[in-house]
Amino acid sequence: MYWEKALSEAERALAILPPSPKVSEFQNIRSLFPYIHTPSPLQEVSTEIQLNKIGAQLFILEDLTGSGKTEAALTLAKRLMSSGRANGIFYALPTMATANAMYSRLVDVLSKLYLPGSKPSLILAHSRSRLMEGFTSKIWDNLLKGSSEFNNEIPVYAGCASWFAESSKKALLADVGVGTIDQALMGVLQFRHNNLRLLGLEKKVFIVDEVHAYDAYMGKELEQLISVLAYYGAPIILLSATMSQTQRTQYLSAFQSVLSVEPSKDSDVETLSYPLFTKADSNGIESIPVLSNRPRNIDVSWLSSEKQCIEYIIEKASSGKSVVWIRNTIDDALRAFRSLLSSKKIDPEKILLFHSRFAFSDRQRIEEQAVSELGKRSSSERAGKIVIATQVIEQSLDIDADELISDLAPIDLLVQRSGRLHRHNRDASGRVKDTGADERGTPVLHILAPRWAESPQQDWYSAMFHAGAYVYPNHARLWLTQKVLREQGTIQLPDNARLLIESVYGNGLDIPSGLQDSALEDRGKEYSARSMAKNNLIVFSAGYSSVSFQEDLSSADWNSGVSDDIDDSYFAGDVSTRLASESVNIWLAKNTNGKIIPYSGGDGPEAWESSRLSVRRGWWEKNKNACIGLSEDCLEDWCREHKKNKDYSLVLLVEENCDFYTDREGLVGNNKKQEE
Repeated sequence: MYWEKALSEAERALAILPPSPKVSEFQNIRSLFPYIHTPSPLQEVSTEIQLNKIGAQLFILEDLTGSGKTEAALTLAKRLMSSGRANGIFYALPTMATANAMYSRLVDVLSKLYLPGSKPSLILAHSRSRLMEGFTSKIWDNLLKGSSEFNNEIPVYAGCASWFAESSKKALLADVGVGTIDQALMGVLQFRHNNLRLLGLEKKVFIVDEVHAYDAYMGKELEQLISVLAYYGAPIILLSATMSQTQRTQYLSAFQSVLSVEPSKDSDVETLSYPLFTKADSNGIESIPVLSNRPRNIDVSWLSSEKQCIEYIIEKASSGKSVVWIRNTIDDALRAFRSLLSSKKIDPEKILLFHSRFAFSDRQRIEEQAVSELGKRSSSERAGKIVIATQVIEQSLDIDADELISDLAPIDLLVQRSGRLHRHNRDASGRVKDTGADERGTPVLHILAPRWAESPQQDWYSAMFHAGAYVYPNHARLWLTQKVLREQGTIQLPDNARLLIESVYGNGLDIPSGLQDSALEDRGKEYSARSMAKNNLIVFSAGYSSVSFQEDLSSADWNSGVSDDIDDSYFAGDVSTRLASESVNIWLAKNTNGKIIPYSGGDGPEAWESSRLSVRRGWWEKNKNACIGLSEDCLEDWCREHKKNKDYSLVLLVEENCDFYTDREGLVGNNKKQEE
């Protein structure tokens, strides 16, 4: 009886859906990207490389920021789809901001992947996708009228079938998707419905951008996911501008671990080349050095105090230059912002502060303002503009600064940050040029750092950057960064890109005795993080069983059955895709005539989500007394109404003249605005 009913319901559900879209034939790169008149060398290899008809394939594309890696990867993905190796794409990125930006780009490409008349589904997969402007086109809505799903209520925000958009665990089943890497990593972690996520990835080209951005914990998870997808035969593409040799080796080893061949490696001469196109399959590893279509030389200058930075910014902004200062902590960014305001030498409206402790609505507004004033299409309005920001602009924002200052950070992050400097060719007036050299002179990356010391003491970095010392705890890595940049004097891309990275992340490096404890402690944390990730991963060799055994997939025999080492806790109770400090969700609210409404205005779940931000629990415990929240009873009622966990939820009241949160400074807690 049940089986007959289930079959009937299944047939009814399938009848609602449109036919699967059919992939069109690959023509050339311009058919996907009409604006590409001359493909870059990396894009040419992506167009011409021979593809296997069967078996797993892994591609690693390494090239400079802004070099066209995305177009190369999507061209390669299109070829794989046209050859029958996949029927869709999932594009994974490290943050929601980068995912949002990529979603907008995929919208333009979607129809070119399939035959005319097809109706492919496109999903934006992360927790705030409903707040992404543009994720509103209803590709399938007309075909879904009459569906009984969700009590006949079909969300209008979905840019694809509402069935996919309603739940993140079903999102990966859409034909084409873009989202945070977390959505895919949950397929190999002890989360319920992980098999549904893997089912969605099995027949797709899996593209992972900004691979260098993942720490030891997430790196271990990604290795597992690569192994699983390689076992299924799904094609994988990894993209990076600053990947270390260690990371590259780990991902290649994870891929080869499930192939029925002896692991192989390519020559050091090939792997030290940059840019580099790598293809791995059952026949081995092939590395193809390619030329760069966008060489860059960036001079390096050193600053030794915040006062120097402030004076330099005032000087350059007063002469009409746009300036960006990337700080390592929010409190440092806030102090710099206030120092510029208190100087009275810069129009306050020309100074923008950007960090992660803003409500989503304010953060989105600030991001749009930054792109409008310093983005590719900006011109005269960029004159004298100043952006003080944290790491939030390292990857996600397409902004172009005339002058750039950065706090000392690991070399790969400095290379990423330098991508915001002279990003687009401009004339002396700031207008974008289609041809010819940039008329703003040689770009210079100014780095705020401790004074150089051949034999640094233990507090070499922390004495200057007290809070930053916790953000980047491996101070030996920071010292090595300063050392190699002092020796080179310039960042020559791509010529010394590999040298810079390996001088900081390579093996067998000489570390001063005063910083060895820092390096060893950080190495221990990396080993611990990988071990924790391993414990949270699903052991697929256990098969469909209620038991699992703790054995690394890379050394597991997929047909070995269940080990005697039994652990009944197959699904862990507290598993996360990221290893981070415990966070607290904060919703900002206003009290209007006794009614608690979202800070961002409006009503409903989206308005409340736009009013949310997250902070570390440690930060909150130190700053909670400076903030005004709902009473215990009101918070309980609010959590009950909005179905939130009271232990991890807070609602703060942002009233007029509020000093713990403002739309210009964000959530400051005890660090209240100074009197001017």
